[in-house]
Order: sequence, then C-alpha cells, then structure tokens
Amino acid sequence: MSDSDHLFPSFILDPVPTSLWRQATTIEGTRLGFCENCGFLHVDPYPPAEYLARYYSGYEMPTPQANLAETARLLARNLDPAATVIDMGCGDGSFLQEMFALGFHSLVGFDQSQGWAVQLSAVSGDSSRQASGNFWRKPKDGHIAGDAVVMVNVLEHVAEPLDLLRRIRRLLSSQGKLCVTVPNDFSPLQKGLSQVRGICHGLFVCRDHLNYFDFKTLENALTKTGFRVTDQSALYPLELFLLQDLDYMRIRNSGRWHTNGG
Repeated sequence: MSDSDHLFPSFILDPVPTSLWRQATTIEGTRLGFCENCGFLHVDPYPPAEYLARYYSGYEMPTPQANLAETARLLARNLDPAATVIDMGCGDGSFLQEMFALGFHSLVGFDQSQGWAVQLSAVSGDSSRQASGNFWRKPKDGHIAGDAVVMVNVLEHVAEPLDLLRRIRRLLSSQGKLCVTVPNDFSPLQKGLSQVRGICHGLFVCRDHLNYFDFKTLENALTKTGFRVTDQSALYPLELFLLQDLDYMRIRNSGRWHTNGG
C-alpha cells in the first residue's frame, strides 16, 4: 500500500509534537489519525525504511514474562505440541522459552536487533534455533516451514502492517496459525480517561509505535488480510492504575513510560 492509498478525514495530532518523539530523531510533518482505508490509527507518512532500520538496530524493549506466558498458553491451546512455531521479533527468546515449557520443541526465532545472536540461549530444545537469511524466501512447497507465526508487540512498529499480514497469509499453509499481540490503544477506558483528565498525549509513543489498535480494529485488520479470528484475549489493563490515582502517564520511571513491552 502506498501513501496515496491512505485516507484521513482528520488528524488527532497534526503534527506530532517534538516532545512525543522521546529521544528519537524527529521527523518533521508527521501526523497521526484514523485511516479509513486501513481501518486503524497510524502515523502519516510512515518513516522511511532507512530510519526504521537504524532505529531498530539497537532496539531492546522486553515484554513482561507473565504477559508472554499468558500469550503462550493461548497459542498452545490452538496447536498440536509437534507444531513448529516461528517467532517474528523474538528478542531474547523469552516467548519461545514459554512455548518450550509447554512442551513445544520445534521453535524458530527472528529478530533484527543487535542482540539477536544470543536470543535463544534460554531455550534448550534440540529443534530450537535462530534463523538467518531471508525469512520471506519461499520453500519449494510455497509455504513457510512452520505451523504458526507469532508476533508479540510487533505489528504496532511496522510500516504498512496490512502488507505484512497479507504476505504472511500467502505464505502460511491453509491450516497455519497466526498469533498477534498489540497494545490495546484507545480502548473505551483510555478514551474516557483522556476526556476527563486530558492525558491523551500519554497514549502516543511515536518514536516507535506507528500503528494503534484496539480489539475491533485489530480483528478488522486480520479479517481484511485473509485471516479468520478464532480466539481473543486481553491482558490486565494498565489504565486501571490511573483510576487508583497511580498516574504512570506522568511518572517517567514507571508504567507505560518505563515497562511498556510494545
């Protein structure tokens, strides 16, 4: 999808303030709004590929292990233990470690950060491995050599995520599974708090979050790209802390500012 294919009736931020780029190089003129053609909030225009490659070459943002364990259990109940699981954006291999603990031994991880050379050290299965080379190279049978593809807190970082989802759909076998987790952004609770307390800007992480999904818009994105949603779940919403006057939006060393895994 090209920039000309995007349709924004209006923008929430026009432009995104420099203060929201948070130690990343500001891209002047970047805006954020709901794209009617894509069906979710995203920045416009998307940053150049060179910018993203440079930024993510040193990117490290661990996801809490409890969240990974819950996601692994959700995936495991939809897979045979003999399945091959491919983790795109595997980081240090923590999600694959959870899958290994659940009895899955055929595990593959991909990542582009500098630390990826040691990502799967915590996974001890003989069939667990890091993969090098081109992930998108088609095997002889035309499908990804795996039964499930996992993207934990990846889709919000990707330019043109619908293109990525379509490509995965084409390469997965007809019985293949896709497991996606993203921050539940602009949920009814977040919107209500933003209206009452004026904290809307705290929901944006424009240095690396290019796309913003909630339950409905993520389901729509998957359906639009050829997937059928069979299972959904949600983790504990950080916004409940705001209702207890624990305002992590304004305290820089806690909450979303400090531990957000996406």
